[in-house]
Amino acid sequence: MDCGIVALDRLLSDATAPPIPPDAREAVSAVQALLIGHGYQGLPTLLAPSCGTFGPRTQGALRHFQTTHQLAMTGAMDGPTVQHLVSEPADAPIASRLYVACVLNVEFSLLVRLATVTMQLEGGGYFSAANWNTDRCGLSFGLIQWAQRPGRLHELLAAFNQADPAQLVAILGAGQADVAQGLLAHTAKPNGGVDPATGRTLDPRFDLVSQPWRNRFLAAGHEKAFQRAQIMTAQAAFSTSAQHIRSTMPLITTERGLVFMLDVANQFGDAGASRLAANAARPGMTEADFLAAVGQASVAAVTRQYGDGSAAARSTASRRDTVRTTPWLTDTPVALS
Repeated sequence: MDCGIVALDRLLSDATAPPIPPDAREAVSAVQALLIGHGYQGLPTLLAPSCGTFGPRTQGALRHFQTTHQLAMTGAMDGPTVQHLVSEPADAPIASRLYVACVLNVEFSLLVRLATVTMQLEGGGYFSAANWNTDRCGLSFGLIQWAQRPGRLHELLAAFNQADPAQLVAILGAGQADVAQGLLAHTAKPNGGVDPATGRTLDPRFDLVSQPWRNRFLAAGHEKAFQRAQIMTAQAAFSTSAQHIRSTMPLITTERGLVFMLDVANQFGDAGASRLAANAARPGMTEADFLAAVGQASVAAVTRQYGDGSAAARSTASRRDTVRTTPWLTDTPVALS
């Protein structure tokens, strides 16, 4: 499937096509995301101001990748290099445009593109991103951090089981069907099978934040069938949230505003986002005013739960500010089909 960036699609079908010029920012950002997935550190991520800038780190990563894969060390985004970046298994793939479209063969729709921003904010866009109960929600796993306590982890595991039940048994059940089914049954329990106050498991057989479960979930993040399931499950959730935002928050019309509220909804749930929005709304507000007010309210809510100056409060403030200021989102009206 094409990724929709013409120069890259041309290279993927014809290795002799001209290399990507360094000033083609959208294409450069897509290549940077693939390089990050192959383990190259220090490159700008999707929301960094320098994302899409072809600097010495990007060229150095390309040269190293070319050398280790016996390609001509051109330091350029040429056909053989881009084709290998797509075809070679990545160490820690992230949900980027090229990867979703050309590796997972999933259409990179406008909604998926907007959702990848929240994926970056939640866990860097990594399919194997995990929070091992630091927020008292049990295990939170994957692109949008499906959390155990609210029941969202079970939703994701059910999608894994539907996508490839044999792999669910092989990876998460360690080859034992009864263990895989036990995992599904455990996460389907009230509060995802954990104590609602502490996030600690109520069944020591399924302490998902400890070994061997940690390694099993990290391995599950590398299974392409499960990666597709993550994308499709996230897309369905964001579609529902987007419809709710459109129908209840008339101030939200732009790409930036929609991504901002999708991120809030992913963090607090649709009902929680609605409460924050209702409390923040004032007559005569612009969309920018509204986003700033919702951002402050969301930070205050996290602060009440985790404490002033807590890592959770700082992270929430950072992600709200990032979405409001990143040049990668536009302030023009956007329509979702």
